[in-house]
Amino acid sequence: ILIMPNFLVNTDTKLKNIIGDLQKSPIIGLDTEFIRESTYFPELALLQLSDQNNTYCIDILAITNKQVISNILIDINIKKVIHASKQDLEVLNHYYGCYPQNIFDTQIAYNLLTSDISISYSNLVKKYLKVDLKEGSWRTDWLKRPLSDEKIEYAANDVKYLINLYEILNKELININRIDWFNEEQELQLDKSNIITQPNSSWEKINLPANLTLTQLNYLKKISYWRENKAITDNIPKRWIFSDSELIKIITSRPNRLSNVLENLKHSMKDEDISFIKKTLSDEYIKPDNIHKDLDMSAYNERTIKCQKVLEEVATKYNIAPTLIANKRDIDSFARNKDYVRFLQGWRFKIFGKLVQ
Repeated sequence: ILIMPNFLVNTDTKLKNIIGDLQKSPIIGLDTEFIRESTYFPELALLQLSDQNNTYCIDILAITNKQVISNILIDINIKKVIHASKQDLEVLNHYYGCYPQNIFDTQIAYNLLTSDISISYSNLVKKYLKVDLKEGSWRTDWLKRPLSDEKIEYAANDVKYLINLYEILNKELININRIDWFNEEQELQLDKSNIITQPNSSWEKINLPANLTLTQLNYLKKISYWRENKAITDNIPKRWIFSDSELIKIITSRPNRLSNVLENLKHSMKDEDISFIKKTLSDEYIKPDNIHKDLDMSAYNERTIKCQKVLEEVATKYNIAPTLIANKRDIDSFARNKDYVRFLQGWRFKIFGKLVQ
């Protein structure tokens, strides 16, 4: 492993001096430090980049020129290696106003090589490179200045080993013929529409109970849209309005219980918000026993059981986590004959979907 110097880049002049090396590099490691305790939008505090020779910690609070970095982010000739990239992509898109291109996500790569799902960066470094990294940087207030040497060291370590990991993981994926799976999986998971929540599709990220009626689903879409817009406008976390589980409670409550549910939320609501919700839910209450009338429960159960049985066999055969191939929601959608089921296309279909169809 190379001993790489760490550079703190905290003026536009310093950024200008190093940018040439990064622009010439075909591959860079990338990570971000941001704060998102009390806001809807993440606040970027530090951007770490590494090439084959150096590690740079770019102090976002001290730099005014955004253009040079955004040029690198959208340059399709520079591969950006990121571990568990979704939040990084979101924060970069918000801050730089562009969506990064040509990503290699080391966590997605590792998920397709082993049944050990969602490994942390430090565990990956330990496993492949035999280096122990100090944990604990997540407890840091990254917006506080000046940045101590210890903080810079922490931050730099988060990108120092990414290019090494890329070389190892990429080779392993090629060796077992899964590089196509990986490219497809990244395209699916890291598509901009999956990462940047649009208010009108915000409901899709909520874990839905299996027995929602169509009316309730309609309520859910309307209120989720309203909550997302309100969180964006006020720049507050949407859980500060109400959590997903509270949202489910609201849309499934009987009319005579609704006021009670709204009064007992974790965060109290303004009168105008309460009346908006009551007005939205004023359609007549639908009894839950009407929902399953068009669902053949014995066929549903049969399909679910078959999926679970085949899933175990396939996961063992390919040595990947069953939830990566098909999760509860996928199996429920399949058993209900829904239009879109994740495992009825791509690599999931080849190894699993076609066996349960």
